[in-house]
This record gives sequence, C-alpha cells and structure tokens, in this order.
Amino acid sequence: MHDQRPFEETHPHLREFKEFLDASNKESERGLALICAAMLDDLLEKSIRAFLLDHEATARLLDGFNAPLGTLSARALAAFALGVLSEKEYRECEKLRKVRNIFAHNIHASFSDQNVKDLCANLELSTKDYGEVRVGARGQYATAATALILNLTNRPHYAGLRRLKYSRWPY
Repeated sequence: MHDQRPFEETHPHLREFKEFLDASNKESERGLALICAAMLDDLLEKSIRAFLLDHEATARLLDGFNAPLGTLSARALAAFALGVLSEKEYRECEKLRKVRNIFAHNIHASFSDQNVKDLCANLELSTKDYGEVRVGARGQYATAATALILNLTNRPHYAGLRRLKYSRWPY
C-alpha cells in the first residue's frame, strides 16, 4: 500500500534538502553557486559540531568573527582531517568552493567562462554528457553539488554517533 502522507511527513530528515532543491532550481548562475556552497558550509558546520566535544569551545571554533573553522575552506579541511568527510568528498567540496569563489568575487562570472567550465568538468559527482545530451558546466555544478549535499544530509547525525568524549590521558 502506498503511503499518501506528504513527503515532509514521511521523510522529515530530508526537509532541508527539499527546500535547498526548490530554491536552487530557481536561482541565477551566481545564486546557484552561492546557495550550493552555503548549504555545504552549513552541513559541514553541523557535522563538525556534532562530532567534536559538546562544549562551548567547539562553538568558538565554528562561530563568530575570525573563528578558526568559520569558512567553507577551513570546515572542509577540518572535516576531512577528522574523518567526517571522505577524501573524494573533500576534493569535490574544494572544486565546488573554487567555483563559488569565482562567482563571489567576479560580477561578470558565468558558467560559460573557461576556468569555470574546466573546474566543473573535473567534478567527480557530476552528471556527464550522455548520448546526445550535453550537460554543460551549470548542470555539472548543480548535479555534483546536489549529490554531495545529499551525501552530507545525514552526516551530522552519524558524526554525532561518533562524538568525541573527553577522557583522561595517562601521564
């Protein structure tokens, strides 16, 4: 028997992912790059927070002006070093971040720019051209970002299951 309840009721853990999809599908090129990176940044922050000690020191690492783990770059690197991201996920995050930076720092940036196209062509999680279908840089970026975001959607939960606990060290 098919469950007739709304998606948000049957899959509450995917509510934010669905909101992200709805928003990203309506965005301009710049908006797409920025919203995808913002979602990645948020998921990395939540995953690291769930993994590290439940202490205000963790919040100081992640939040506020000059927080050591306050940027997408620092969060991706820390998440990888902590084992919260796989190496493949880390590499993908770095490529997506580089594309985001191009859009964030150049008002004329476009997915038709060669440097953006080159970065997008190297995304491992992206949909590639198939048959007569040409995906293009925007499609490659969108599919890679969406795949990575979906991979990380439940990561805070699983990172929390491995949360670090303080223990006394032998002298």
